[in-house]
Amino acid sequence: MGEVPADGKAAARKRLRQIIGGLYGVDMQKRFESAHALGLIAKDDPDTIEKTWNRLFYALDDTMSCWGVAEGLGEIARNLPGLRSRILTLLRKFQADESSCQGFIWAVCRIGQVDRKLVNDFIPDLARAMDSGASCMIGQSLWAIGELRVVERLPPVSRFLNDARETWIYENDAVRRRTLGDLAAEALQKLESARQEEGDR
Repeated sequence: MGEVPADGKAAARKRLRQIIGGLYGVDMQKRFESAHALGLIAKDDPDTIEKTWNRLFYALDDTMSCWGVAEGLGEIARNLPGLRSRILTLLRKFQADESSCQGFIWAVCRIGQVDRKLVNDFIPDLARAMDSGASCMIGQSLWAIGELRVVERLPPVSRFLNDARETWIYENDAVRRRTLGDLAAEALQKLESARQEEGDR
């Protein structure tokens, strides 16, 4: 294959800048879409991410507490294993950041879906989030517990079954407003399915 023309490279860089810019908006859906777009670039064109990684890292690191950065990094790490350990180290910076901690939960869960070795290290983060009292953190954690089929060493999910508080959460395919009770019921259903699968083996 021939070398990509200079105007093609410029267009790719412009697209990447636009996607990164989308991570910083107040609109959760736009941030979600931008994070997914970064993940698709990492999957379909890893060279673009790897070649621009230093610039990309400094662009994100410079605004590390902004909305959307954790989500974007998570999608890159999900789709680009070579950068995964480095990105996971960066993601730890988001745990206590008020504007990014929910994105941290989503990002690490998304990575854990494709790299199960990470799940045990993630359990203490989920436990803290469930005990935080913040509905967005509880909701995102309930979703993650169900997705990862985490069946032990966590506060009981059932305590939220009658919790009518609503919150916006990131799921795999969209941003949705859900009640904590609905999320708890869904998580318990997934956990029960995981237990049954374990029993059948």
